[in-house]
Amino acid sequence: MSEDEGTTFIDTSSRDKRPDPVTPDKTAKKRDGLYILIILLLLGGIGYMAYSLSDKNKQISDCDNAKTDLENEMADLNEMMYDQGLDMGDNVKQNLQNMLTMYDKMESDNVEMNDSINAQKERIQALMTELEDAKGDKRYYASTVAKLQKETETLRSIMKDYIRTIDSLNTANGVLTENLNKTLTDLDQMTESRNNYQSTASELTDKVNKGSKLTAFGFVTEGIKEKGSGSYKEADRASRCTHIRSCFSLGENAIASSGNKMVYMRIITPAGSVLSSSNANTLQTEGGQSLLYSDKKSVNYQNKAVDLCIFYELGVELEAGNYVAEIYCEGVKIGQDAFVLK
Repeated sequence: MSEDEGTTFIDTSSRDKRPDPVTPDKTAKKRDGLYILIILLLLGGIGYMAYSLSDKNKQISDCDNAKTDLENEMADLNEMMYDQGLDMGDNVKQNLQNMLTMYDKMESDNVEMNDSINAQKERIQALMTELEDAKGDKRYYASTVAKLQKETETLRSIMKDYIRTIDSLNTANGVLTENLNKTLTDLDQMTESRNNYQSTASELTDKVNKGSKLTAFGFVTEGIKEKGSGSYKEADRASRCTHIRSCFSLGENAIASSGNKMVYMRIITPAGSVLSSSNANTLQTEGGQSLLYSDKKSVNYQNKAVDLCIFYELGVELEAGNYVAEIYCEGVKIGQDAFVLK
């Protein structure tokens, strides 16, 4: 618009001209596409993480269920073995009680024989106590019963020797004479019962793997005298003994740790003291108690039964009476034996 001599001029030349079209912002479009891609990737990642977490939770749940099933099976197995062990334990207890009754009926004019009989009675009573105490442990009760079954067999063999000795010396009293046949019958019945339960005991022992602790059995403990040649001879008189020897077997145990093991022997005198060459000879029990020992021996245990003997060289002359040899390994008493020196 211009002013010319008072006249207003309006330029309308561009009135009919079409406006230029608006050009889209290409940069903005690229940025929006990138945002969408990032969002899609995030959504995909979140979905994958959710799937993985769900899968892991399922695996954990499956493991928990499997663990619960195994624990239930183990509890059922322990209960089954414990029930079987109770039946066997009742038979072992009855056998021990029968032997104790037979010993009560034995009499002898020989003082040493009576002392030996009393020692066997004490040993039987100790086994009965051990059997009763073991009822509180369902895991190892069956293996304890199996071990005591073997010790009962040894005791029965010793009883037969006593019966033969007393009979040969003609010192048995009227009660023993009248009941001798009954005693032999009872022993035969006990042998039959042993044979019947031997198979069951073997299977049961395999299932419980005899626990994780070693056991010692088959004891032969005696006084011996060393000859000038270096050989040894059995000596049943205290004044003649130069050594005490205890021979026994370590039982097979599939789950016990293998390798070198130190086995300790404690010889307890009639007065209740422990024979030892030094007050420094001590062992530590599982409960932390420090015990004096007589002698020790290292054995390479490979989970199989192994026989060994431990010798203790005497430093003083022994007194006559009843002695006890206790065997320890890894802080646990794994067996004991009683013997008599005249």
